[in-house]
Amino acid sequence: MRTTIKDIANYLNVSTTTVSRALNDKDDISDKMRQKVLEVAKLLDYKPNSIAISLRKKTSEKVIGVVLPSVNHYFFSTILRGITTTGHGDDYLVMIGESNQDVKREKEIINQFDDHYVAGIILVPTRNKDSRENVEMIGRRGTPMILIDRTFDDYQGSYIQHDDFKGAYDATNHLISQGKRKIAMLKGGHDCSLSQTRYDGYKTALNDINLKSNSAFVISCTNANKEEGYGAAQKLFAQSIKPDAIFCITDQLAVGVLEYAKDHKISVPAELSIVGYSNSEIAQNVTPKLTTVGQDGFEMGQLAKEYLIEMVLRPEVIRQKVFSSELIKRDSS
Repeated sequence: MRTTIKDIANYLNVSTTTVSRALNDKDDISDKMRQKVLEVAKLLDYKPNSIAISLRKKTSEKVIGVVLPSVNHYFFSTILRGITTTGHGDDYLVMIGESNQDVKREKEIINQFDDHYVAGIILVPTRNKDSRENVEMIGRRGTPMILIDRTFDDYQGSYIQHDDFKGAYDATNHLISQGKRKIAMLKGGHDCSLSQTRYDGYKTALNDINLKSNSAFVISCTNANKEEGYGAAQKLFAQSIKPDAIFCITDQLAVGVLEYAKDHKISVPAELSIVGYSNSEIAQNVTPKLTTVGQDGFEMGQLAKEYLIEMVLRPEVIRQKVFSSELIKRDSS
């Protein structure tokens, strides 16, 4: 549970009034006592409540904090819509923070939420593995929390995920079923666990037909956007052995590959099949329309809010859900 003034008072065997006056730097508290209080406050990870007056007056609203890497990204925006759509928990306000895939920014947002005593936090961690430290910090403070999309090895807390391994496996297996054998993959950065999971699905599908993955056919893309997709396709087609299919970790990468194919008169899907991931709006608005792996961000967001509110009321509850994958076949494969 969150550390309170009473916890500090009990630790020092003094009154809560003494602790409160020391924390507020009142003149009638000795320097020695003030120093003791500050040391124990740091030891117990006490966070002062910036809206304590409002709470005492019972004027503050119940608040949920949501941290997303980007509010403009299609998948994350659908998660946010699911969280904010009316339904269970309508009396909770939602505070939104955008980490921009920056671990330090993510920590700042979490601390700001803690200053405002949010009831709980819904977090889509950054791609950086160091986000685990931020997750552990929230856990130490006793704030109810649920992760969406990304988790960590051996994570035992509450989370909602998409079955990324099976999604990648099905996408690769679909390309194999179309007679493709020189299948490349555009994956995420090396520090992205989600990308590694999808890469494992891709490799497993190839291994199942005794086809070894070609390291020259696997390209890491840090931002996984359209520009990187175009550049990666350029690298792949500069090789002596050229791919006949490309599986992309995002739809944006796939669109970049499609643009390269158009610019270089590579027929899709006759000469090159392309599969993306997410089923974003852009997948349906390009020509040819993209085959992709669907992710129901809206439903994931709705369920995350329901789970979190349950955890606020019953802190001992742990909820874990993995959504099944769905391959959406269109014209690019």
